[in-house]
Amino acid sequence: MKIDNSKIRSFLKKQIKFVCDKEMDSLKPGNVHKYSKGHGMSAKDFFKSGLIISKCLTKNNLNLGQKILCSVNEIQNKIKKNTNLGIILMLSPIVTVVQKEGIITKKKLLIKIKSLIKKQNVKNSIPIFKAISLISPGGLGVSKKYDVNKMPKTKLYKAMEFSKKRDLIAKQYCNGFKDIFDTGIPAYKNFYNKWGSVSWALTGVYLTFLKKFNDSHIIRSKGNKISLSVKKEAKKHYFFVKSNKNISKIKKKLLFFDKKLKSKRINPGTMADLTVATLLFEIVTKKQ
Repeated sequence: MKIDNSKIRSFLKKQIKFVCDKEMDSLKPGNVHKYSKGHGMSAKDFFKSGLIISKCLTKNNLNLGQKILCSVNEIQNKIKKNTNLGIILMLSPIVTVVQKEGIITKKKLLIKIKSLIKKQNVKNSIPIFKAISLISPGGLGVSKKYDVNKMPKTKLYKAMEFSKKRDLIAKQYCNGFKDIFDTGIPAYKNFYNKWGSVSWALTGVYLTFLKKFNDSHIIRSKGNKISLSVKKEAKKHYFFVKSNKNISKIKKKLLFFDKKLKSKRINPGTMADLTVATLLFEIVTKKQ
C-alpha cells in the first residue's frame, strides 16, 4: 500500500508536538515540568523546543543524521539551551521509520529501528556525532576511543555499542528500543488505565524507569552513588503512586521529592527522554 507522505508527515509533526507538550504537563520529580522549573530551564523553553523539533524531524529528504543535526542547530539558534538532545535522539529513529513505513505494529517498529541504526554508515553517522558534541561535549559518557568532539570515523551502531554500559540512550540504539517496548509501554498502559490521563500516565512511566535504571545524566553529573540513591528513593515513590488514587496526595508527595532533587541539582534527564519516546512509540503504532 502506497504511503501518503504529506499525510504521514502532518500526522507525525502533530504527534511530536503532542508528546513533548504532554511531557511538560506531567509531574516528573527532579526534571522540568509545568509545576516547577529547574536547572536553568522552564516549561516554556520545552514547549518552544517541541515545536522546533516537530518541524525538523519531519522534514522531507533528510536522513536520520540530518534530522538530528537540523534539530540541534535550530534549538541552539532559537532556545540557546540544551533542552532536548536526548528527546531528539530518542524520537528521531521512530519518526524516520514511520515516515517511510507508515503506521506499523510495535514489534515491527522495534525491528525496523534496529535495522535503521545498524545501516548507518560512517558518512551518515557523522552528523549525529556532531549534534551530540555541539550540545553535550562529554558525549554519551566519557570515551577516549570514540570521542564525538573528534568526529570518530566509525559507524553509529559501533559507537553506541561502546557507550551502552554507561548511557541508556546508547543502550536503546543498540537494543532497538527494547526497554521502551518492555518497560515503558506496559507502564503507560497500566497507569493510563488507572487514571485515564496521559499526563499522569507519563508520571507513572517516568517513575517506572527511574526505579528500574540508573539515570545516565545523574551518573555523569553526580556519580554512581547518587544515582543509586535516587533509584532507591524513586522505588518508594513509585509504589506510593501505584497504590494510591488520590491525585492531590500524590502531587504533594511528588512535589516534595521534586524539590529535594532540584535543591541538590539532581536531574534525571534521561528518564524524561525515555518517557517521551514511550508515548510517541505508543501513539504512532497500530493498536494491539
